[in-house]
Amino acid sequence: MKNVERARLLQTISDLGRRISTQTVFLHQAIAQSVGLNATDTKCVDLISSHPDGTVTAGQLSSQTGLTTGAVTHILDRLEKRGIIERVRDTVDCSRVFIRVRGESLEPLLPKYEALGRAFTAIADQYTDSELRVICQYLEKMSQKAEDLLAARPAAV
Repeated sequence: MKNVERARLLQTISDLGRRISTQTVFLHQAIAQSVGLNATDTKCVDLISSHPDGTVTAGQLSSQTGLTTGAVTHILDRLEKRGIIERVRDTVDCSRVFIRVRGESLEPLLPKYEALGRAFTAIADQYTDSELRVICQYLEKMSQKAEDLLAARPAAV
């Protein structure tokens, strides 16, 4: 009986994970489209701006996203043309170029993502600290697994 319940719970987690993943992709696409971008553009902007020093190289972005360097260059060209990012030459190694987000360019997106954050926080507020720790542990492990699979591409995915 216990194994049947566990199998049911694991299947429910799998089903909900797939459903949330799909909804999240389309939610990010809708937000991005509202300002003339696509979800890949906005997620690349998020990766750049969330880097500890606020800059990355195109190679780092390629590694983090699993996209080819050519695809990343095309995304960065598009974002630079829109004034969302800027390329900055390394002062020590002139052949190295860093990408950084122009903060003011995010103003149209901030209210949309802040509203999303508030909505998700309202749901998280319904859980005890102990439950939140379990949720955080699960999400951290899932995030690490996704990162590992992406790094091992394409054979592992």
